[in-house]
Amino acid sequence: QSLFVQVRKKISRHIKTENERHYAFWILKGYKQFAACMVGEVLLPSFSIDPKVAKKISEYVGRTARKLKGNPPKVKKSTTVKFDANCYEVFEKGNRQYIKLMSLERGKRIILPLLGKTKIEGNISLLLKKTSVEILISQELKHIPLPKEATLVAVDFGYTEVMTDTQNERYGKGLGSILTKATDDLNDKMIKRNKLHALEKKRRVARPKTARRMRKYNLGQEKQQKNQRKVEASISREINTAINQIAKVKKPMLLITEDLSASFTFRKSKKMNRRLSRWVRGQIQERIQFKALAEGFRHEQVNPAYGSQTCPLCDFVDFKNRKGDVFRCCHCQHEDVADRVAALNYEKRFGDQEIHRYTPYRQVKAILLERFHRRLEEEKSSTVPDRTLAPAEEAHPPLLSKQRYSRKREISQTGRSRQRAKQNENAYIFTRF
Repeated sequence: QSLFVQVRKKISRHIKTENERHYAFWILKGYKQFAACMVGEVLLPSFSIDPKVAKKISEYVGRTARKLKGNPPKVKKSTTVKFDANCYEVFEKGNRQYIKLMSLERGKRIILPLLGKTKIEGNISLLLKKTSVEILISQELKHIPLPKEATLVAVDFGYTEVMTDTQNERYGKGLGSILTKATDDLNDKMIKRNKLHALEKKRRVARPKTARRMRKYNLGQEKQQKNQRKVEASISREINTAINQIAKVKKPMLLITEDLSASFTFRKSKKMNRRLSRWVRGQIQERIQFKALAEGFRHEQVNPAYGSQTCPLCDFVDFKNRKGDVFRCCHCQHEDVADRVAALNYEKRFGDQEIHRYTPYRQVKAILLERFHRRLEEEKSSTVPDRTLAPAEEAHPPLLSKQRYSRKREISQTGRSRQRAKQNENAYIFTRF
C-alpha cells in the first residue's frame, strides 16, 4: 500500500489525460490487475480504453513500481566465526593435534582434528567451507635482513607525475594533467551550478514548476557523480600503471618512499592551492602498500622533512636551495632536479639513527644543520674542500641570543621606512630559517 501511494504521486504528475489517469489508478485499485501489470500482462477495465494506450500505461505503472520498490533485502549467511583465547583449547592425542571449540550448549565443546601441527594462540577465526573447516590464525611477520646485492630503489612522490626515482626517471607522467583538468572543470561547473541554485531558489514561489524542472534536469547529481567516477578511475589507472612499471623495470627488493600521513599546508595562490588539494597522496600510499604485498617487495617509509631542500652532497639545508623544480645548493653550487634530490635524500635517510619516521620537522632541520657545521669544522667534506666555516656563516648566520623568532609580516609600501627605522633602533638582526 505504501508503494501504491508513491506510484499515485508519479501518475498524477506525469499522466495528463483524464482517461489514461483513470486507467492507471484502476490498476492500483486491485491486486489482481496490479500483479498482471508487474508480469507484463494487460487487463482491460469495464470502461472503454484503447488497448494500445492501456499497454503503454500498464508498462509505465509497472516500470515506476519496480523502480520505487528497489531490490529486495537479501540475507547473507556468515561463513566465519571468531573465537578468543577463552573460547577454545588445543591438545594433542595420538600424534595428532586437536582443537576444542565452544558451542551454543553450555559445558559442551566441539572437537575438531587438525591436519597439521602449529602453535595456536590469541584470537582465531573458523572458516566454514562446503567440505572442510579451516582455522585462521594471525602471526607477526618478521623482517628478513636484505642481502648485500639487494636492489634498493628510493622514489619521491609528486603532483605532475606519480613518482621520480634516483635516476631521474619519472613514472605516471599523466597524473598532473588529469588532476589539473578535473579540478578546473569541477570549479567551472560549480560556479555555473551556484548561479542555477540561486535562480532556482528565486523561482520556488513564483514559478514552482520551473523550479522543480531545474532541480531535476539542471541540478541533478547523476551525471556529476558519473563524471567523478570516471576521473577517479583514470587516477587509479595512472597510479597502478606507474607502480607496475617501476616494479617491472627496477624489480626492487626494497622500495623507499616518503611518509605522506602528515598534514600539508600549501602557501600558494588560490588556484594552485585548489589544484594541490586534489592531490591523491592517500591513494598513492595505499596502492604502494598493496602492490608491495602483491609483488613481493619490501616497502619502507622515511621522514620527508626538507627532502627537496637538502643538498645530497654537502648536507646544507635551506629553503633557498630550491626554486620550483630546480635545485641549486647555496653552499656548493650543486645543481639537480628537485624531485631527484628528494629521492636521493630519502635513500640516505633509510636506517638513519637520528632522523626517524616521526621526528618533528624542526628537530630534523636542527640535526641536518648540526651535521653540516660539524663536517665543515672537521674539514672532512670531499665535495667542497675549498670551503671553510666562514662562508657557511655568511650563507646561513646563527641566531642571536636575544632573538626568539623571525618576523613574518607583510609590510605595506608606505610603512617600510618606518619598519627599517625601528629595526635600526632595536639593533637586532632577523634571519629566516
